Parts: sequence; structure tokens; C-alpha cells
Amino acid sequence: MSLTSSREKSSADRPRKVSGGFTLVELLVVISIIGMLVAILLPAVHLARESGRKAVCGSNLRQFGIGLAAHAELKNGQFCTGAFDWQRDGCVTEIGWVADLVNMEVPVGEMLCPSSPAQVSEALNNMFNADMSTMPEPSPCNIPYYGDTGTLAPDGTPILNACRKLLNGAATYTPGSEARRKFIEDEIYNRHYNTNYTASWFLVRSGVTLTTDGNLHPQISGCGSDLRSRNSTLGPLNQNRLGRSVMGASFVPLLGDGTTNGILAQQLGDVVSGEMVSLSFTQGPVLKTTLAAPAAFSTPTAKSVWWAVWNNNTLQDYRGFAPLHRGTVNILFADGSVRNFADTNGDGYLNNGFPASAASGFASDKVEVTLDQMESQWSLADKVRF
Repeated sequence: MSLTSSREKSSADRPRKVSGGFTLVELLVVISIIGMLVAILLPAVHLARESGRKAVCGSNLRQFGIGLAAHAELKNGQFCTGAFDWQRDGCVTEIGWVADLVNMEVPVGEMLCPSSPAQVSEALNNMFNADMSTMPEPSPCNIPYYGDTGTLAPDGTPILNACRKLLNGAATYTPGSEARRKFIEDEIYNRHYNTNYTASWFLVRSGVTLTTDGNLHPQISGCGSDLRSRNSTLGPLNQNRLGRSVMGASFVPLLGDGTTNGILAQQLGDVVSGEMVSLSFTQGPVLKTTLAAPAAFSTPTAKSVWWAVWNNNTLQDYRGFAPLHRGTVNILFADGSVRNFADTNGDGYLNNGFPASAASGFASDKVEVTLDQMESQWSLADKVRF
């Protein structure tokens, strides 16, 4: 046998090495399977996360409800001292539902709705550029911009609230300045005076004051007469007014997921400028057709005439509540319950009886919150204060 044939035989008898790798086709099949699994699982993961965020939001609202009820027990039946709004209601560290709860050791600023694109309230955003020269003490319109006068430490050092310190330092804390921004961040925002929930008009205004002709009645002449002003409304909700409610406490909304209302002018904490800010409180009763307050009635006007307009032609404007949880809104009611309402047509609003229009933003006439689900009338009771 030749050497060559011997080598050939030896080579043929040797076991062949089998490759352990994948073929291109096998790799493509595996990749496609992984892709399909990801496509199937991602929505489920997102749904689970949003379900968790919705639960956190509902828990926040329930805790706020407990706090507001406790405030009512401690403060002669008053659920809060007003809106979270410096220019309309007064010092944000002493006046308003946010201050009430924070000062009861509820860290409202840490209890934000995690689904909201807004992490700061418009109340703080408005403070950046507020003209403090128009905020005197005492206020002719009886708005406590400065808040309390303060107290003294044992060594005689004045202890002042944030609003008083800000107003006293107006020359330093000029509108839009870094000094004012830093002060608001340190003295207000970092101390939990912030929220991204929107209060209902019923919670912070509760009702309108009307003349015998059915017109808004300003309590102080020259201080405005609009639906969001304390000057022509009854003030914060109390147990007495709630007790006279035709619908009952379980139908009167207090707080809900807030819609956005502008952009943040300057950074606060980790929230950068340009992010959205949330609305402080809803608009109150407006005409179904124009979404404005009823036009002034002539003098004199019979009650049968003006009452019919207010009662039959107006509704509460709840566009300040936003469907942040996969098209649904969490809302706290005066009985402490939290209920969820769906924006069924996806226009971003809860329609409680308004006709569709480009001006209103309602995409259809479909009623998503009926009158027997949530109080939507202009007055909680048929007894109107004159």
C-alpha cells in the first residue's frame, strides 16, 4: 500500500468535527421569536405600571380626603382655607388646601400623581413673575398676601413665613430673577408646598354671591367680580353648606387629576423650565353655550328670570380634570371616596353636558359624567345667599 493511499484512508476514518453554531436561518428565527415576545409583553408591562400609578394616585387622594375631613373637624367645619393661589387667596404657606394639609404634616408636595406630565402647580409658576408692588399690606381687597405677622424666637429673632420674607425683600427678589427662583425653591417648593392635583371650584369657592337681580355681587367694591374670585363667591366649602347639598357629600367633588395650564418659567428642583404646570382649581359654573359666566342682568330682574338662566343654562366646567390614567380620571369626593371616570371619546375632557364645539374642546355631545354621578349645577343647594 502506498503512503498516499494510507493517508487518504486514515483521513476518511477520522471522525468529522460537527460545528456547534447556529445557522443564519436559526438565528433569524430566534430573533423573530424574541421580537414577538417583546411585542406581547411590553403592553402588559406598561399596563401593569400604569395600574400601579393609578393606585398610587387614588391613595394620595384618599389621604388628602382624610386630611380635609380632619381640618373640618378642627376648624369649625371648614374643609380648607381656600385655593392654592397666592394672588387670589393669599400666602401659599398659610392659606389654601395645600398649606392646610402640609401644616398638618401631610407632605403634599411629595404626593404627586405619577401619571401627570406636570409636576409643579401653576401657583408656584405664577410666583416667579408676580408683581409684588400690587400686593400691599393691608390689602384693600382683604387678600392676605403676607400671611401672619410672625412670631419671635426665644432670642428675639423674628420668625417670618416665606411670603412675608419674599415681599419684604422685593428689591432683591425681582420678577424672574434667580434670587426669587432660589427663594421659592428653598422656602416653598422644597417644603412640600406644591401639588399637581386640581381642586374643584366647590372646594375652594363653594358658591356664588348674587344680587337680587341675579348678578355677581362683589363683597368689596373695586376688587373684581368673577367666578374664581373670593370677592364674589362664598369662600371655601364647609360642613354646613355641604349638609344642605341637594346631591349629598358623595357627589360633590373636591380634588382630581389636574390638567396642564402653561409651562414652567424657571427650574424648581429636578423639574426643568419648559415642563408643563397643573391648573390650581376648576372654573366654576359657566354657560353651556359660551363657557362664560352669565351676562349681567338688567336692573331690576325678577328671580324667576335670572334663576332660570343660572339653573337651566349653566354647568360646572370640569375641563380642569384630566384623564391621566389610560383615559380615566381619579376624583376625590366629599364623603372621602375616590371614583374613576372615563373620557370615552378621547378628547381629553370629561363632558358633563356641554355641546361639542371647537371653542370648548369637546369632541362630541356625549355625556361622560351624568348629573346623578357628580354635582354639576351652579349651586349646591336651592337656597341662595343674597
